[in-house]
Order: sequence, then C-alpha cells, then structure tokens
Amino acid sequence: MFSSGKPSKSKFATQLCAAIAKLDGQQKYRYDPEIFRLVHENGNGVINLSNMYQEHCSLPRAKWNSNLHRLASIFASSLEEIPQTFEEAKPHLRPKIWSRATFDFMELKSLIDGGKVPDLPLDPLGSHLYSSLVYDTVNSMRSVSNEDLSNWGTTFYEALEIACDRLQGTTMAIAKIGDGFHSSVSGDNYDSARILLVGRRNFDVVGDEIVTVPHRDAMYLAGSKDEVSLKILFDLTAKAAEVESRPLSPLPLRLVDGEWQDWTPPKNHVLRGQYDDLELPFLGGLYSEQKEILDILLGEKAIFVASFAAVQKKDSEKLLSYCVWSRNVDSLLPRTQVVVFLTGGSVVASGEWDHVADIVRHLMVADETYYPVRYRVPNFPSNEQLAAIGRVQPFAD
Repeated sequence: MFSSGKPSKSKFATQLCAAIAKLDGQQKYRYDPEIFRLVHENGNGVINLSNMYQEHCSLPRAKWNSNLHRLASIFASSLEEIPQTFEEAKPHLRPKIWSRATFDFMELKSLIDGGKVPDLPLDPLGSHLYSSLVYDTVNSMRSVSNEDLSNWGTTFYEALEIACDRLQGTTMAIAKIGDGFHSSVSGDNYDSARILLVGRRNFDVVGDEIVTVPHRDAMYLAGSKDEVSLKILFDLTAKAAEVESRPLSPLPLRLVDGEWQDWTPPKNHVLRGQYDDLELPFLGGLYSEQKEILDILLGEKAIFVASFAAVQKKDSEKLLSYCVWSRNVDSLLPRTQVVVFLTGGSVVASGEWDHVADIVRHLMVADETYYPVRYRVPNFPSNEQLAAIGRVQPFAD
C-alpha cells in the first residue's frame, strides 16, 4: 500500500511533543489518541490537535519542520525568559492576528475537558479576528499574557501601540496591481498584522479602505468604491481560502474612524455574489465545528443544535445556506441565508433570514455567548406568522 505522503496523526502528535520539549524541557505532554490531543503531565493543560493537524498536512512538505517549530513556540511556556521590565521588552514586541475561533472554541472545549485556556489579551477586529501581542526574538516567539502586562505595569493598548511602532519600523513590502489594489508581501509572518498599520499610512484608494487577511502571510487592500480593485481582492482571497485549511478570515473589514468593522457589500453590489461565495463555506466550517462541541456540552439539556446546511439554488450553480426550525423542538439556530420551518417532517414555510426576523424576531433570542452567534428558538411561529413568512425557492415546492 502506498503512503499518502502525510504524517499519521500519531506521528504528528509525537513530533509536536518533541518540538515542545526541545524548546522547553519543562513542558511535558502525553498523547491522548482517543480524543487526538496532548495533555500536560500535571493535568492542567490540553492541546486539541485536529485543526493544527489539518493545517499541517495542507502545507508543502518543505514547510513541515518550520510549522512544527511555530506550533511548539505557541505552547512552550518559557522559550526565552520574558524581561522583567517593559523597557527591556519593548524592542521585541510585535502585534499578532488570531482567528477568533482559536480561542472561543478552546474556551468551549475547556468546559468539557477542563483544559486550560491561555490568558492572553485579545482585542476584537470585526467579528472573526483578534489582535494580540507576541515577544519575538531571533530564537523564539511566545505570546504575551495578561500576567506579563501586569508585571510590566502597562496596559494592553499601550503595549500594542509600541508593538505596532516596532513593526512599522521593519521592512514593509507592498505589491500593487493596477491603481488601487495593494498587498503586503513582506514574508516575515507579520503581513496579516500589518492591517493594524493601515491607518498610519496613506494608501491610494477610492473610498474607504477595505481589507482581508485570509491567512497570517497575507493582507489585501482595496477601496470601497473601486470595483476593479475589489474584484482582485475577492479573487485572491478566494484562492487563499482554497489552500488554507484554517484561514484567519476571508471576510472583508472596513476602516471607519480608525476602527475595523465588518463590511458586507449591499445586495445589489456587483461583487455581492463573490462575497457570498466566501462567507458560506467560512461560516459553514465554523458552525460545523461549533456544533460538534455544543452537541457534547448541551447533550443532557435537551437543546437541539441545528446544522448550518447548504442547497443549490434553483437554475443556478450558487449555494444557499439554510437552517431548520422545527415545531416542538427547543433549538439553537445558526444564522443562515434562509430559515426553513418544519412540522412533522414537512416544510410549512421558508424565508430569508431578515424577512423571518421582521415577523418573529420576538421568538429568536440571540445568544452571543457563542461564537458564531446562535439563536434560541424554544417556541414555534403561529399559523398566521407562517403564512406571512411564505415560501422561497428552492423550498417552495
């Protein structure tokens, strides 16, 4: 039998354990193959491996060793002693961008397995990203914790400002396509973090700055009123999303008064279809992973965790996301494009999310303790409300 060329789960776990031990001999983990995780010998730390393994296997073989070192850098507790004073630390501070799912899902899983969640300062960038801090030297990189900041007698925002100053002082290579598309191509693992520098530099764009950071080595920028450059941004982001098993976020952000906010093109925008093509698989992956955790967490509470599903639109190759709201079932719904109402296994109504919310918003309780947000629906709409919701394709037949 021929090998697929990818390391087995067991081999990956063993290699990661060895990489952590090489960086910090005091950080000892054992492999738990049943749940595919590493468990610290003192029982206070758990590293879930599924997502890291998928990302590792998607990389070219030549990058496997460097990726193992990168992962070990995150989990080894004392790669290099953090300086005792803020002044000593300043030259080595850098900003870092994280997928929000990394920490929010880790926190959910900790409610099941008791794992320890790193106490890091995390500042939201839109709905799907966090910015944080790392202490970066020639030999290693480690995250800066809230305890580190407290010991230095400084705040996260002061330290982040210093980190951005330091990153701005490094080489920043920008590639351009046409007049309005810009891409950070510095290749130093901080291209995504340069989203925090956009407001400090005058980019020649038409309209507001629109940015995507599909992975840690990419930042794409265009103007909100420049359809040609925006199409390049969407095209390249889509290509990045295809090869990245664990992207940061393919969804665009807009800079408004110095703050990054989610940006969704209007429904009549020429590129709205491309946006939807990025959003559906991204949210689908998040909701699918979240459901696996919540099914375990809520299994004894008789709350149904509805799936984020997709169906092909009628007379189109486009996909449409939907969830099912069933009569007499206390459910947590994901936010989808369409809500389908079932009674006894039959579709009795279906409508676009905003239309449904206009009619039965009082029955949909947003639970923002979950990421992505879910909506608790213990009750079912009345017949009059179902009639007002109506039917939409492809659920009208």
